[in-house]
Amino acid sequence: MKTSGESATTILSRESIKNLLTYGALLFPFLPNAYRTVYLSIALLTIMINYRVLWRKENLPLYIFWCIAVLTSLFSPMPLKAIIKTKGIVFDLIVPFIFFAFSDLLKRDQYYKKFPYFAILFTSIALLAYFLHPHGWHFLNRQSWLVGFIGGKLTYAGVISFLFPLINFPEGSNLRKLLSPFLAGVLVLISLAINNSRSYYLGVSAFMVLFIIFAKRPLKVIYFLLLVIFASAVFLNQRSYDYLKRSAPTPQNMSTFLRIQMWKTGLNIFKARPLAGIGYELWGEEKVREEHLSKYATPKLKEILERYPDTKKPVSGHLHSNYIMALVNGGILLFIAYIFIFIYYGLLFLKAKNEYSLSGIGLLLIMLIAGAFEYSFSDAEVVQTFALSLGLLLNKAKGDEGNH
Repeated sequence: MKTSGESATTILSRESIKNLLTYGALLFPFLPNAYRTVYLSIALLTIMINYRVLWRKENLPLYIFWCIAVLTSLFSPMPLKAIIKTKGIVFDLIVPFIFFAFSDLLKRDQYYKKFPYFAILFTSIALLAYFLHPHGWHFLNRQSWLVGFIGGKLTYAGVISFLFPLINFPEGSNLRKLLSPFLAGVLVLISLAINNSRSYYLGVSAFMVLFIIFAKRPLKVIYFLLLVIFASAVFLNQRSYDYLKRSAPTPQNMSTFLRIQMWKTGLNIFKARPLAGIGYELWGEEKVREEHLSKYATPKLKEILERYPDTKKPVSGHLHSNYIMALVNGGILLFIAYIFIFIYYGLLFLKAKNEYSLSGIGLLLIMLIAGAFEYSFSDAEVVQTFALSLGLLLNKAKGDEGNH
């Protein structure tokens, strides 16, 4: 039988663990890969101990996506390698979603109260880094433990875009309590504006328009002001304004023109392998990629690759679209599984009908829009942040226990 002293020690230690994991979660999106890997390893351990959370019905669409990725990879040119690559779905998407949605070791109410201050701190650091070195800290964008929040413009833009829905404005709050989330929102938007990512511009703008249309009056005003600030930050910054002007898909605007040719090539591959695709993430394998490019690349893409050798690098990684890559990775089956994720969670948020449900729908909207132009569903830092935000918002929308 436990003594009162032993019980107090147990409660204290559990409370300490909750505090550590909650503050660790606040740091999670902002620190490099090495930190996130350690945190997710601890999260996985807690999930295995509290294994009941694995059987929550809310996990189902993510399990289906993973299973279909494995199944379709069996018919690929490199089955074992493709199946091994699906580990990213587990570690970067499923584990963080389950942990942030259902773990009883997180104080979610405290997370929401403190999140604006962490967002202010780290976006301020990122903005300072930008003004000191506008071309970017490229050494942070290598495959090393340093890769993280500031390294890589598109990764950085994706991370802060999927954090934006966590900036919550509680109903009925006085002006003083609204100040910190509003400042966090402003800094996130300015930080996004200077990073020249048109796809995330569109996604986050759609998020704010969603609130302007469907939120209650005070939130309409707040998000209208944020949208005006964001538009001003984009159009008054010469670099981002020039970048927007180069959006038209002409040979002079190589980025957009190349991307369209990649999408057409991806659709050609899908037509050739409609049921199973080429295998999960095998596009990154040079032998597989070159074989499919030689057979299915559009004439324009082949011409670009021959005339401009520098364009081989963006083509070698992926085809710059969540939808196209789903079709290429796993055919129509994986594409349907991908769309099902958004339908399923969208319906859950619609059913909830509370202050967090609109943020949840907006989060999905950002991924749906930005994902049309970026392959964000495989970028570890970005998809981990998406899973974190999805889990936290779903928990609050459903009103699960363990929030305090």
